[in-house]
Amino acid sequence: MGARINDFALSAHFRLREFECRCCGTVKLSARLVERLEALRARRGAPVLITSGYRCPRHNAAVGGVENSRHMRGTAADIRVEPDELERLVELARGLGFVEVVRGRKRHLHLAVEG
Repeated sequence: MGARINDFALSAHFRLREFECRCCGTVKLSARLVERLEALRARRGAPVLITSGYRCPRHNAAVGGVENSRHMRGTAADIRVEPDELERLVELARGLGFVEVVRGRKRHLHLAVEG
């Protein structure tokens, strides 16, 4: 099996493939989002697992995303959060300037930047 086209480093801790659409592999991504996620990782002192990055319109509809989802613009990502860490990560994310910090279902935190 050959190398994946989106499998390359964007920053010290994130690879492009982490942000690709789960159904089609397409990626749209704001550099500001990656920068803020790197800052969050640094402040947290532990890895940040992306559970949802870019979503094409079809995938966004399939997962029940809102019509104007920032995921479809590449300015949002959902990350995995352990319940005992949720409040700390919400505080850290707000302090780093994410414009949307939304507690999701099943241990997810939605983070978005302007763009």
